[in-house]
Amino acid sequence: MKVGVLVGILFFTELALAQPGSLDSMEMRLRSLPNDTSRVSLLNDLSNKFLAYQPPKAKQYAEEALSLALSLNYIPGEISALNRLGEYEFRQSNYAQAVEFTTRSLKLAEQIHDSTAMAKAYRVLGNINTFGFKQYELALQYQLSALKIYERKNDKRNIASFCGNITWIYAITNQNLEEAHLLADRGVHLADSLNDNQLLSYNYNSKGLIFMQEEKLDSALIYLDKSIRVAKEANDYAVIAYNKSIIGNIYLRQRKFKQAAEIFQSANLESRQLNLREVLKDSYLGLSKSYEGLKNYSEAYTYHLLHTQLKDSLLNWETTQKALSVRLNYEEEKREAKIAELEQANQLARKEKFVYTLLFSLGFLFLITVIILVVRNNRQRRKTNKVLKEKNVEIAEQNLQLKQANEIKDKLFSIIGHDLRSPLVSLKGLLGMVVRNEVSDQEFRYFAPKLNQLVSGTHETLENILQWSHSQMNGWNHSPVQINLYALVNRCIGLFVELAREKKIILLNKINSEALVYADENQIELIFRNLIHNAIKFTEAGGHVTIEAINSENFLKVNVTDTGVGLTADEASLLFQAKPSAASRGTQGERGTGLGLFLCKEMVEKNGGQIAVTSQPGKGSTFHVFLRTEAVI
Repeated sequence: MKVGVLVGILFFTELALAQPGSLDSMEMRLRSLPNDTSRVSLLNDLSNKFLAYQPPKAKQYAEEALSLALSLNYIPGEISALNRLGEYEFRQSNYAQAVEFTTRSLKLAEQIHDSTAMAKAYRVLGNINTFGFKQYELALQYQLSALKIYERKNDKRNIASFCGNITWIYAITNQNLEEAHLLADRGVHLADSLNDNQLLSYNYNSKGLIFMQEEKLDSALIYLDKSIRVAKEANDYAVIAYNKSIIGNIYLRQRKFKQAAEIFQSANLESRQLNLREVLKDSYLGLSKSYEGLKNYSEAYTYHLLHTQLKDSLLNWETTQKALSVRLNYEEEKREAKIAELEQANQLARKEKFVYTLLFSLGFLFLITVIILVVRNNRQRRKTNKVLKEKNVEIAEQNLQLKQANEIKDKLFSIIGHDLRSPLVSLKGLLGMVVRNEVSDQEFRYFAPKLNQLVSGTHETLENILQWSHSQMNGWNHSPVQINLYALVNRCIGLFVELAREKKIILLNKINSEALVYADENQIELIFRNLIHNAIKFTEAGGHVTIEAINSENFLKVNVTDTGVGLTADEASLLFQAKPSAASRGTQGERGTGLGLFLCKEMVEKNGGQIAVTSQPGKGSTFHVFLRTEAVI
């Protein structure tokens, strides 16, 4: 049987039990207090303490507190009074009215950043959505929000209360049962340390519900019995009636129909005395099923009718409250919108009055003067703003250029200090050994290819640095002419024949001997010198480097293809970034700087072309260079 839902006077309420004697002394003190903030506070305290004993009196004190707080503009007192009225309406099952009062309380608490008042509002809104509207997910959000506030304040009493609240929702919805056990145990520990039987009964009840959902019925009965015992010590008869209803459901599952009927009768009697309609409804249903199990069908039918009548009554009331809540929310939204509209209209009226006063006071001539001054001022301001924007853009561009120049400068110093210095030091050391006859002819021939490789790489790096430095100081000296691309590529290949022979790499120029491009010859030569050198550097011994060209509208697409190590997509995307970066080593450890490809991109674009790369790891790379075949008019 699904666990029944209890009205909100059991859990989730602010703990404010008081002895009759203390209430009498508080009421006597009230008579001597003037109409100030201290009277508002005492009225709210009395409303809170009478809530469980004499609800009408609690409402009377809360309404008086609200009226006085409004007249004094005492917002903390207004918040407490609204919260008490929301609690009262909730206990009377007037859920829509409870939402209205409590929402007003929450909004004011948020305005003055009163977290304790916010937590109290969350508590009541959680009650309403749990027991009134049965929107458990929303109710849980409210309860968790309140718990966080009390945890920050280390308020052990309220933490223990909300442990029971939250685990009760987990149990009723059959979710997060492991977490529910931990929270319930925490609540039991705190309640026990505070010697608070009422809180202890709440958390024992939650443990019983959790075990019931887990089908551990014997454990559930143990904790529900504990809850009843401590509830009796706290005089909390509502919890006792609720526990008996749950125990009756467990007896039904165990087919102990006689025990179930007895305990449902007891729950029925107590819930009618306390007007606990949800418990009464469950006890009617439990009695119907108990007598059906005992084959007393007459009694079973009687209680079934009582259950159906009360269930329909509660359902109709719940539906009415939901509809009323929606209507109240809609009216509140309309009221706020109307207030905003009126405020806007008032502001507009004040501005119009000011303008008319000014017009009639100063006259037409003064108005014309003002208009002229305003126009001139606006024009000058727009002009000044435009200049400032242009200057800001210019400064931003200069800052970006300076930043890029500094980054490249640092990179070049690194190249000069490492990539040039290291091979020169090696070369110097080797030549020193030759001069001192410390190296034989055979050893020198062994080192010669590596020496040639060092010199070639250093020369290429130095050439790139000089080209880049010249461009930075003087700009590119761009003199485009008609170029025989086949002859130019042959010259570039000739520079690397020896280097290719050492790695047993075949260089192939498949460009048509009559292919022409329109570009700066020195810049195009530097482009293909870098691309061919890179292709050799990253190709294993025995590979191929092929240069071929394809006509593409007004461009000649030149492909430099190698059978080298290739690149991943991420590596390829970084090749032509806006600054030189450290390059990978070649297949025989050849050094690189990344400056060559950076220069290639700059020079290709300077000549009105484009450069791109396609590559696959282990299958080689192809660099695509698009060059114009004629001048742009």
